[in-house]
Formats: sequence, structure tokens, C-alpha cells
Amino acid sequence: MSKVFITQEKMRKNIAGDFVQQFDLTPALKYGKLEVLIPAGRALFAPVLTIRTLKEKLADFSDDDYLLTVGDPSVIAAAAMIAGEKNKGRVKILKWDRIEHDYISIQLDTSGKAV
Repeated sequence: MSKVFITQEKMRKNIAGDFVQQFDLTPALKYGKLEVLIPAGRALFAPVLTIRTLKEKLADFSDDDYLLTVGDPSVIAAAAMIAGEKNKGRVKILKWDRIEHDYISIQLDTSGKAV
């Protein structure tokens, strides 16, 4: 089954003061099971731990999987680098289309061998 790796969980406080998801990511479910890579609030200030966590969670990243890029740009960059390293330079990213109100898949390929 395909996985959609959410680079970083984004939270906000609601009116009651509770933390809730900042974005509704359920439209991405049509691409696969959602899995958060880095929890909310934890940025790349502890690079060794963050990189280790990303490598563990992206160990089996394949052509069937996607990155949903939200959160700290440094975490997004690190996740994309690691996913590409695990998958021979190929990474599919889900990009939000504001007009269609849905995600579209964009494939990035740094291998020089387009799929």
C-alpha cells in the first residue's frame, strides 16, 4: 500500500485553546496511508535526531510513496533529500492546487533517467 509521508505535523489552537490540526490533509488519503514524519513543534534544531528519525521512517520509501510537504522548510528539504537517496533520485510530492481544492502529484527525478 502506498504511503503519504507528511513532513511535519502542523498544529494550531482552536477557540477552546486545544491544539488541532492546522490543515485538513484528508484529501491526500486517495494517494495512500498518511504518516507523520516529524511531530509538531520539533524543527531541525536537533539535526542528528531529526535526520535519524527521517532515515528510519523513510527507509522503505519507493515509487509508490509520496511526500506531503508541510512545516519547517529545513525538515522538508531533509525529508526530500533522504527520500530521493532511498529511491534512486526519484520523489513524488503532493502539491495543493488552490483552484481544484485537491492535491496533485509532481514527480521529481534527479537520477537523469526519467521514469
